[in-house]
Formats: sequence, structure tokens, C-alpha cells
Amino acid sequence: MTWNTTNKLWIVMLMVFFVACSKEESFDMPEEDQYLTNIIEERHIDKTELAAQITDFIGDEGIQLPEALILGLLCDIDVAAIEYNTVGVDGSTVTASGVIAIPSGTTYYNHLLSIQHVTLDIDQAPSRQDFYYELIPVVNGHIVVMADYLGYGSSQTSDRQHPYLHARLTGTACADMIEAARQYLQQKGIKEETDSLELIGYSQGGQATIATVLELERRGNGNSIRAVHAGGGAYDLEMTLQTFISPTDAPDSYSRTGYAPYLIRGMAYGEQLDVRDENLYAPEVISNGLNELFSTRPLSEWHQALGTDITHVLHPDFFAPPSFNGNADVLAIVEALRKNSLLNASPQPQAYIHLYHSPKDEQVPYSNSVNAHAAWPATSLTDLEMPKHATCGVEFIMRYMGLWEIFGPLILAGQ
Repeated sequence: MTWNTTNKLWIVMLMVFFVACSKEESFDMPEEDQYLTNIIEERHIDKTELAAQITDFIGDEGIQLPEALILGLLCDIDVAAIEYNTVGVDGSTVTASGVIAIPSGTTYYNHLLSIQHVTLDIDQAPSRQDFYYELIPVVNGHIVVMADYLGYGSSQTSDRQHPYLHARLTGTACADMIEAARQYLQQKGIKEETDSLELIGYSQGGQATIATVLELERRGNGNSIRAVHAGGGAYDLEMTLQTFISPTDAPDSYSRTGYAPYLIRGMAYGEQLDVRDENLYAPEVISNGLNELFSTRPLSEWHQALGTDITHVLHPDFFAPPSFNGNADVLAIVEALRKNSLLNASPQPQAYIHLYHSPKDEQVPYSNSVNAHAAWPATSLTDLEMPKHATCGVEFIMRYMGLWEIFGPLILAGQ
């Protein structure tokens, strides 16, 4: 790939993600707050400092851009990591965590932007990073709210359990984080003019965005939603499973096979199922002790250990639908997938939803968004143009920020 000075601009913006920030000590919040329970830390990011560091960084890479140009893309930012109350898998109260990013000097707001993040290693919870990259729309003037998800950050468990793609638990954790953010902003003296919300997310974040919409509507807060943007999400979990176990539909190789056990564990944990690994994973996974990775090592390490052949990851009974050879544990997982498929939600989302997906997506089948577009009452569907699921995530953010029309043609020309 040949890069020129102009099409480096989108990378310049993303460089903000890796810049360290100053930190302040945590302190407890008053007990009367229903959601917000603690401020873990607060950080300030000065745009001049950021611009200088970014200029040095790209200069080391042989790229020369005027620092004044970089400054024009940035603003000073205040970021807070907080803890709040939400509901765990057993219905009990759980202390969860998340992040709030605010343009410095903000004194009032007329909406919050709730961003639901992509799938991360549990150790990479946004609240534990100096500045997590998907918060970048804050430079457009939004106050950004982001939950870590259950099992991440303050709610991390010793056995790395996370109810991956569980609809109700995901939506509840994100909706409660929004309320905690409002309480934090009130504590900081930042006035709420309206309770309007925008919600966006890509990949797991796309699924989480719709799950949050459903939870907000269930609570009677649907009228506060003014915009929803969901990209590359798995909205039909049962169909997605079938795509990857069908000989006619499945890719010859799949470089992210770790997502299969991550989803299985997510459903089992979220639904509190009593299932055994021996009945869910391929014999070689069990005999080689690879299932021990699932509770001890980050997700990013699972993919390489498991290989690219899904038949060597899942139990053979997964490949025998619809009866699955009577395997009760497989049937329980499939039923959990069906229950948590957002296309099966009742009632279905009423907010207008802007869907985005690449027809060439190699990780989350495009049919998820096609089927959602057909099933949900009010949607649009935009085809993303970048070649891979991960790079489409960058395109998705740039489209939301209004930058794709400017820089997209230049980026695509450099592919």
C-alpha cells in the first residue's frame, strides 16, 4: 500500500487513542445515588500536548504534517472512569464500570452519545485504558458515555466470564451506565437541557446498541432516542451460527474461531445454564486442555490456539441440525441463541435505526443487517466499503463523524 500525506489524516485522528493522560485520585460518591457509586479516576487531555506528541510520533514514521493542522482536529478533553450499580446474571446488584468523555469547558448538554464498544479482551476494559479509541467522537462536541460491559472492568470475574451478546444483560448494563453518567454530570455542575440520546456501536457494539435501545424502550424512555447507528452487528445469533457450521455457507477457514466458545460461554453464563465443556467442544479441544484457556487467558489468544477449522473447535453434534443428535447441552445453547437474537425481540425496536454493514464481511455475516433491515419497522441500510470487518469499524466511525465523504475516497484509493 502506498500512503501519501493527505490520506494519513484519518490516522492522525486515530492517534489520539494512544495518548496518555493525567490522573486524579478516586473518591466515594454519596450513598443516595441510585446508579453512580464511585469515581475511579479523572483525566485531562490537553489538545496542545496531544498535537505535539502526535507530530513527534508521525515524524518518527517519516510523515510530516503541520502541527496547526493537527490542532484543528482536536479539542481538550476530560475523561472520567466511574463505577455504578447494575444487575448481574443472577439478578443481584453488581458494581460495574464505564467511561465518560467530555469536551473540556462544557457547562451544559442537550444530548448524550452512548457508544457501545467492539469486542475486547477482558483486560482491555475502556475504563482501564488511558483513552480508548472509540471515544473519539468526543472531539465533535459530544459528551460520550461508554459501559465496560459485565465481566469487564470493575465487574471482572476471576474466571473471565462475560455474558457475550446476551441481549437483556447487555442492554441493562448500558442503560444503567447512561443514568450513572447523568448523575456524574450533575455532580460536576454540567446542566442537562434535554434527556436526548444518540446511540452508536460497531460489531459487538452494534448488537449492544440495539439491545440498549430495546431496554430504553422497555423502560418507557424511547422518546428520548433521537438517533441510532449500528454497524456490523450480529442481530440473528442462530442464523450466524448456522452460517459457520453449514458446509455450503461456511468459509474455508475462519481466523477468529475463538468467538465460537466466547459466544457459547456467554450464552451459558447469561442464561445460567448447567452445561459441560465435553458436550460443547470438539474432542481435541478437551483432550489438549484448550478449554482451560477460556477461563484463564485473553480472548485474543484463543484464536491461534484453536486454529482456523471450526469443526475442530465445536462438538460434532453442532453440525447435525436440527436435532443436534439429541445433545441436550447443544440444544440448550441453540435455544439461548434463539432467545437472545434481537430479530426475535418482542416488541421489536421502534426507534429509527441506521444500519451499516459490508457485504464482504468475513466475520459477521452481512445477512444479519439485511434481515434486520427487512424485519424492523424503521431502518436504513448503508453498505460499508472497506475490505475487512475490522477496517469497516474505522469507516463506520468516520461516517458517523461526517469525515468519510472527505477522506473515504482517498483511503480507498490507497488500498
